[in-house]
Amino acid sequence: MHLSAVRAALSGATVVCAMLLTALPATAAAAPASTAQAGVDRGVLLTKADQPPVSETYGDPWVNPYFEPDVTGPTCWEYGRDTGASAGLSARFSTPTWFHSSNDVWVFPSADAAAAFERQWRADLATCVDRNPPAETGSAVFDITRAGEADGVEVLRVTAATNPYSTLTYHFWVAVVRQGRAVYAVQLLDYRHGDPQLMPFDATVAKIKAKLAAYYP
Repeated sequence: MHLSAVRAALSGATVVCAMLLTALPATAAAAPASTAQAGVDRGVLLTKADQPPVSETYGDPWVNPYFEPDVTGPTCWEYGRDTGASAGLSARFSTPTWFHSSNDVWVFPSADAAAAFERQWRADLATCVDRNPPAETGSAVFDITRAGEADGVEVLRVTAATNPYSTLTYHFWVAVVRQGRAVYAVQLLDYRHGDPQLMPFDATVAKIKAKLAAYYP
């Protein structure tokens, strides 16, 4: 995929590949990682060193000030869905060219509520192909595949494109970890065109489990 085409499709692709429903800024300013936002201590976030390993270096996270944890869902749900979350946090780690790793955290009043949200989110994601066909505008989702497993957690691969460049596909990889009353999702957007191998998520998922055990035992 030529870099010029990537840049032309950048804004639309970022929206397609965001689990949250709010728009992301064109540039990501670094954010401190010690204070609380929307009821969640930023210390629960993975560091840039904990993100799935790629061929470029991650920058400091941009923390999304518009994240609404109580109304969110996969991108194919334009306005999100009621989640029942009582708090949440969303951050994005970017590399200079090809990769963006989104980290979303939802906290719920109970473990049962967290489990219900995970089931709803996965069911909604399964409709994204039908909801996002190739067209003149917007984005297209072609395939959602179970690509593997990391530390007992399913890793999904989503193949997508920004319309009208529907032949220039890219992928993003999703791992959702639920533990107790919290859910932590990591989504790695890979702008490289083609059919890449499964991204290694094992160390990242293990770190998520440790973070959730420490902050939401």
